[in-house]
Amino acid sequence: MKDVLVALFIISASLSAHASDYGCKVLLCLANPASNGGPKGVGECVPPIDQLYHDLGRGRPFPTCDRADGNDGSSYAHQVSDPYDPCPATLRPAEHGAYVVQGQRRSGGNKPGWWGGDGSYTLSEPPQVSESPSNYSYTSGARACVGQSIGSYTAGSYEESYTVNVFDKVVWQPAQNPRAIDVFIDNTRQQRVRW
Repeated sequence: MKDVLVALFIISASLSAHASDYGCKVLLCLANPASNGGPKGVGECVPPIDQLYHDLGRGRPFPTCDRADGNDGSSYAHQVSDPYDPCPATLRPAEHGAYVVQGQRRSGGNKPGWWGGDGSYTLSEPPQVSESPSNYSYTSGARACVGQSIGSYTAGSYEESYTVNVFDKVVWQPAQNPRAIDVFIDNTRQQRVRW
């Protein structure tokens, strides 16, 4: 976070000398953390961010800021189309359509688990499908961000069986508006902003 603030200070110092540079204003405002109100959290950011969203909605290109990236191109923002936020550090997206559940290997007897399974695991919740298609819209369901694989088991009936993958950690992310902007400072993604 300290590096982000230093980068923002450098950008803002550059902006004070060249306040008319639309792309630099946009980058500075997009880099404002959500905890500080996000891109429109500062009054001076409302007009350029409103203009950005208007321009992007009309198919205009994303603005650039030559002064923000220095000689190495390390600070920038670009559009993405992704209904999910990036998985938290140390987690990765589960395979699309896979049954996943958080749990741990059970020690002792193999009694069937509360939510099925072969009794080899203690599960924290019922298994769910990562990015399951919705019956009523074109969007997918929540995406599972998963940690280390613990194992798997077969569930369902003889005619319709499926594999459930057990992980030490599962975080579910709901599908959102896919229009987003990834903001990078010092070549590290700081945040994803949805518009």
